[in-house]
Amino acid sequence: MNTNLSLAFPPVPAGADKEILKPSASFNSNVYRSIGAVLFFIITYIVLLLAVVGLAIAFGALGVAIIAAKVGFLTLVLGAALIGSGILLIYFIIKFLFKKHVTDYSGMIEVYEDDQQKLFAFIRQLTKETNAPFPKHIFLSADVNAGVFYDSSFWSMFFPVKKNLKIGLGLVNSLNISEFKAVMAHEFGHFSQRSMKFGSYVYNMNKVIHNLLYDNEGYGRVLNSMSKLHSLFTLTAWINIQVIRVIQYILKQVYVVLNKTHMGLSREMEFHADARAAYVSGSNQVISSLKRIEVGQLCYDELLNYWSRQLEKDNRSDNFYPQHLEMIKHYSVQNKLTIDANGLPVIPNGIDVVNTSQVVINDQWSSHPSTADREARLASLNLQTMVIEDTAWSLFNEAGALQQLLTDDVYSTTSATEKTERIGLEVFKSDFFANPDQYNLDDFYKGYYDGRGISQFDVDEAVKELAAAYPQKIEELLSADNTGLPTAIDRMQQDINVLQSIVNDGNNIKTFDYKGVKHRASDAAATMQAIEQERLAAVQQMEKLDKDIFMYFYGIAKSDTDKELLVAKYKKLFNVNDDSQNDYELYTDVMTYFNNVYVTMPYDKIEDNLHDIYAREVKLKPRMLEILQDEESLAYFSDEQLKALKHYCTTKLTYFSGRKYDNAAINAFNEGTGAYILAVTNRNFQTKKDLLSFQVSVLNSK
Repeated sequence: MNTNLSLAFPPVPAGADKEILKPSASFNSNVYRSIGAVLFFIITYIVLLLAVVGLAIAFGALGVAIIAAKVGFLTLVLGAALIGSGILLIYFIIKFLFKKHVTDYSGMIEVYEDDQQKLFAFIRQLTKETNAPFPKHIFLSADVNAGVFYDSSFWSMFFPVKKNLKIGLGLVNSLNISEFKAVMAHEFGHFSQRSMKFGSYVYNMNKVIHNLLYDNEGYGRVLNSMSKLHSLFTLTAWINIQVIRVIQYILKQVYVVLNKTHMGLSREMEFHADARAAYVSGSNQVISSLKRIEVGQLCYDELLNYWSRQLEKDNRSDNFYPQHLEMIKHYSVQNKLTIDANGLPVIPNGIDVVNTSQVVINDQWSSHPSTADREARLASLNLQTMVIEDTAWSLFNEAGALQQLLTDDVYSTTSATEKTERIGLEVFKSDFFANPDQYNLDDFYKGYYDGRGISQFDVDEAVKELAAAYPQKIEELLSADNTGLPTAIDRMQQDINVLQSIVNDGNNIKTFDYKGVKHRASDAAATMQAIEQERLAAVQQMEKLDKDIFMYFYGIAKSDTDKELLVAKYKKLFNVNDDSQNDYELYTDVMTYFNNVYVTMPYDKIEDNLHDIYAREVKLKPRMLEILQDEESLAYFSDEQLKALKHYCTTKLTYFSGRKYDNAAINAFNEGTGAYILAVTNRNFQTKKDLLSFQVSVLNSK
């Protein structure tokens, strides 16, 4: 079999110092903590086991003594109840041993070397560079992910277990071959970590804890049946339950220690795996892969949401991955990022794809460090390699067939059937990207109005103020500092939300960083108050700027007609905003209760919830009928949406009867309210866009 690569293998960085592969002091410290936590669990469990066995022996001895003291019906019942309760306590503490473990391979498809020679040759070469064992199995999944896993069982805690590699095709779709090497090298960094053994310990110990805390339905049935035999059995069952509650309380405390400690080690293992990946592929490639994976994940999530909605129309994707790549390209254009030859974004250093908060928490429950922390560590290594721009798909034989196979696998767990229409790339593009400029504002405003409403002000009063106002230049009004105000305000609100979570969390978070400075958790409230003052000042500045921009365009308008039209458009927008606010409140109010339809509740609670829904529909439906009678509003509905809205408004829907939900009525609600809120949002946006486009036309005719 030919296993030689027929393409360029990304190089190893020159002059890399092997010292970076040594575990850090923090890594070693977390290893010792994990050893201590594992021993703590073992000792605690042994103590609990001995205590339960001792208690069971005492129950049994007492039961025998009671029966022997005076043979009678009541003494016989009490003795038997005590003996049975002791036996059940022993069973409770060891019942996890009888729990059968089944490894879940759903959502994964194994590939073999005969079919994927280039991929296997690539991985074999990489295992040599990383000094890691070759995977036992290689699986493909549909998502934007890669990972190492193994069949964890009781025996995996004591004997070596070969690890498996999982590669997500969404990940392949998001990277070039140099970045793909970096991601795979990171995973093989985990392959070489002996500390992964702790994962097996913690996994199995968590299974024990979960079994004792939550998998008690069968045990509960036995206790309940026993308690019905006689009131004395009820008494011993109650005692049994109190003992179990004490055991469960202790195990909950052990769970916190065990898992917080393991999460700390997991974060250090991620840093160490990053260092190994940088050593063989370059820190620049690892950093680039992190950023592109974030973009790929955002676009993949949006794609799945789109097809989830389409499935209701009996449509499904023929192949996710060309469509996913189109969405990545669209994201790049929207965010003004350069696109490489493969259609992937070039994301400069310092650009945050997802998180812009300046508050950083050392999350003790996170298994991964933040992307920012990982990038900072990698940048400090400063290992650079040449980028090979070939797509990662070049490693896969029959890539299109694999893509369709994994797409079909995703749909195998949905309501899609053979009759569901398969939608290809061109039809997807024509629908998803229909009227690409419909929801874009003019680039002239540099994103200043994107994703927000224009602050309301008294338009007539602003016209009067204009006579005494100092004329400003549009370049000054739309300066970088000014156009960045909405983003800065959003970031400050993010910071406030994170700090509020620290205040609410109590003692679980000890410290946080803000703008690179470490603070104690007790400083969170004061820091939050300072940021809120800064945010309010920025909001006031933005509100004034919105008004100043109106005054600028009113001032440069050549004709009275343009001035009057500008005033009318602003007043119309503010009226639409007011109506929309009321519409959003009506929608949110009813949805708060309708979402409970998807929650399991007792029948009496279902009836109460339905009463709340119907009470809110009394306000919502008349408002919808008003919109249906407004000719201007009708323009924002498609024929299908209009039909759904009319059906919902004019039909008395009963969502629950005969002790079951009516799915047709629920669908009618979702389609009608969905059409309503989409039209409200569209009306808002298009009114704003019309105003802003008119202002640009006023400037162009200046």
